[in-house]
Amino acid sequence: MKTFLVFIVILVFFAGCAEKSAFSRFGMSEKQELGIDSLMNSKVHKGKIVDGVVSVIYLNKVYPKKYKGDEYFYVYLYLKGKDKKPTFKLNDTKAISIKELSSENEFTYLTSTDVKWNKYYLVKFKKQGDILNFLLENGQFSSDLLVFEKDE
Repeated sequence: MKTFLVFIVILVFFAGCAEKSAFSRFGMSEKQELGIDSLMNSKVHKGKIVDGVVSVIYLNKVYPKKYKGDEYFYVYLYLKGKDKKPTFKLNDTKAISIKELSSENEFTYLTSTDVKWNKYYLVKFKKQGDILNFLLENGQFSSDLLVFEKDE
C-alpha cells in the first residue's frame, strides 16, 4: 500500500510539471489564446429580466503594438430590445468612438463567433488607469460591470 501511495504521489508531481497550458490541446494561435483569455461575458438585464448577452475583449492586451494610447475593445452582443442603441462606458466615461462591424470582421477569428443576429463593435475610449470597468447600457437594461486589468 505504501509503494502504491508513493507511486501516485510521484506520478501527480510529474504530471503537474508538464509544459502545456489549457490551450495546448486546441491548436490556437497566440492571438486567439490572448483573445479568449481576455474575453468577458455578461447578461444585459434589469433585475431578473434578461434583455441580451454581451461579450467583450480588451484589444490592447491582444494587439499591444497596434492598439496603444487609447483603450480599445471588441464587443459583440445580442439584444432583444433592438429599439435603442447601446451605450458603452469605461470607468463611467462614454466611448469616444463606436464603429459597427460586420459579422465577418478582422476580430472574428479571436472567438470563432460570427453569427448574423449579433451586433459587433470596435469601441474606443480615452486612456484610463490600470483598472478598466466596462459597462454596457441599453435603455433601462445594463450589463454587469466587466473588470479588466492592464498587464505591467
